[in-house]
Amino acid sequence: MEKFFKHRYFLISLQFITLFAFVLIIYGAIGVYTDEPVFAKILRNTNFSNLLVWSYWWPILIVSAILFGRLWCSVCPIELVTSFFGKIGLKKTPNSFIKSGWISTLFYATILIIGIHTLAIHRIPQYMAFYMLILFVVAVIVGLIWEKRTFCTYVCPVGHLLGLYSLLSFKGLSVKSKDVCNTCKTKDCISKPNHYKQIGRSCTSELYPATITNNKDCILCGQCFKSCTKDNITIKNKWLSADLYTNIKLSWAEIYFFIMLSSFVIYEILSEWKVTKEILLYVPKTLAQVFDLSPEYFGILKAVLLFIVMPSIFYLLFAILKKLSSKEGLKEIYTKLVLIILPLTASMHLFKALLKTTSRIPYWEYVFGDSKGIETANYIMTDKSYLHKDILVSLSPIISLLAVVLIIGGLLISFNLIKKQKEENNISKLISILAVLLYASMFFITIIAWRFL
Repeated sequence: MEKFFKHRYFLISLQFITLFAFVLIIYGAIGVYTDEPVFAKILRNTNFSNLLVWSYWWPILIVSAILFGRLWCSVCPIELVTSFFGKIGLKKTPNSFIKSGWISTLFYATILIIGIHTLAIHRIPQYMAFYMLILFVVAVIVGLIWEKRTFCTYVCPVGHLLGLYSLLSFKGLSVKSKDVCNTCKTKDCISKPNHYKQIGRSCTSELYPATITNNKDCILCGQCFKSCTKDNITIKNKWLSADLYTNIKLSWAEIYFFIMLSSFVIYEILSEWKVTKEILLYVPKTLAQVFDLSPEYFGILKAVLLFIVMPSIFYLLFAILKKLSSKEGLKEIYTKLVLIILPLTASMHLFKALLKTTSRIPYWEYVFGDSKGIETANYIMTDKSYLHKDILVSLSPIISLLAVVLIIGGLLISFNLIKKQKEENNISKLISILAVLLYASMFFITIIAWRFL
């Protein structure tokens, strides 16, 4: 892996390739639109661009972050774009609000509530294309105004997600010898004159390789490998989830991002089975009827309730209980809750990724002959047998077994983390255990009833 990071042109070449791929994806989605919800559910899988982004790129991004850290950032075309415009831009210093990370959290909330659950950017190809264009435009604007890699560090809507999941990774950037760093006089890896080099620039994420203790903030751009004149940068192996046992400090923006993320994963899994989906949507549907809410606003109500209001109550309840039993600060309590639930959220996100990539296999038979997907979607609408799903029947038992393995694995990591966390008393530990069990039970009950009964 290190030889690829050290190679002068390898990563940047991949960035140009992914940039070209993103342009083609946008081109393949422009003009492909429907306002029929049932048709959109099929079109999302028959349009090549949409299928590739939401059923393969996004799951692979999740898997790679959990296993290898922020590996996607190494080849992300937006990093290439924002770095280029940062070089020719105004280079203003980001203010405290930008550095707080709240823009990234609010960006994610907007995509979740407005993008996905109102405009259905994951189902309507043209809206997905607009979303991707907006990302590029924002990256260009941020690059032109603020210094270094402000977009990647403080604005990117998936930055917090990749950073938090990277805490589970068994790979991480480090140095071979801290003594070499201590005696280094030039400090090329953080030197200001090197900030805007195209190749071998110093870290523009404001990190010093010698002091990196976890994977959360390093985007693995590989530049420090090329800027270090002492050949002292390395990718080290770790135990899976080893970073969770270090002294992790989360900002409020990261904490609230995870609160939304953990509830989003609940929705993703529970909505797969019609029984739990109805239970999940009972409150939003009831309120929509009470207030006579029109269908176009139901998505906003549903998303706000499921991803903001309800999870906020869940975490607040356990935070209050832990606060009553200890003298810890509120941010420390929330951080502990986030870290112990993180393995479960990640494990179930992996399960969802597996479901997406496998369930879309039958569509690949048609996407190359009809990349826009409209004709294929029409065929499937009129004849369900047009889609061959025999392979899914064969894969179903394996996927069910993997779901159980993943949730048990997540539980074991969570329980071990609770055991290792320093608490003032056993009551506080018991509250943490209850929080994990309650969160895990929603997945466990759903998976057993849906996949095995």
